[in-house]
Amino acid sequence: MASGGPLSVVPPRVRFELRRKMLHIATAVFAVPLLLLLPFAVSVALALTGIVAISITWGIERRRLPPELKGPLHEPLAEVLRKTRRPHEDFPWSPVLYTVSLILIGLAHQLFGLSWAIAFAAYAILGIGDAASALVGVAYGRHKLPWNPKKSVEGTFAGLSAGFLAGAVMASIPYAFVGLAIPPLLFAVVLVGALAGGLAETLPRVEDNFSVPLAAAGAMWATAGLLALPLP
Repeated sequence: MASGGPLSVVPPRVRFELRRKMLHIATAVFAVPLLLLLPFAVSVALALTGIVAISITWGIERRRLPPELKGPLHEPLAEVLRKTRRPHEDFPWSPVLYTVSLILIGLAHQLFGLSWAIAFAAYAILGIGDAASALVGVAYGRHKLPWNPKKSVEGTFAGLSAGFLAGAVMASIPYAFVGLAIPPLLFAVVLVGALAGGLAETLPRVEDNFSVPLAAAGAMWATAGLLALPLP
């Protein structure tokens, strides 16, 4: 008997969310070494190039831009957009706002001194916490939240847990990068960020790809300030 592979037994809705969230996770994970190793202007240029590429690909696919603009990466990118676009979505706001939120947090580091530890934790809470929330919610969500029936208790708890664990790991990277000991209070700060990001993810009619990292970063920044936590 032929086998369709390990994913063949996964429900279609879960496979769809898995494709979307793998992009989130990959973006958040790759952003960290880029920001640590490359000049910030180069990282921003790469992010903006990605937004432009997504927008042009969408425009060509929707026949709002001429096909002559197609480049060598058009077909692979168009395939990714087709496989990750929800039926009600016209313009791919999700990846665009996701990238914009990461840029804004990076700018907060450059302009206002936001620690990379907080920035990276916010990236993880969005990329991994939000992914876990969506996947568990779609697969196992049974108890709906009173203020948002599209979200579940199971998904929200999974997102909080995964966001905290991933955020703690990512927040530790800047300390290791500069050779500093990781203070225990850092984990309390990340927990506050995971709670803030998890709450933002449950708000109805709000683009969570934008609200989650900003809420998480703001909550962690305020908490770290109150605790006088030294941050790299």
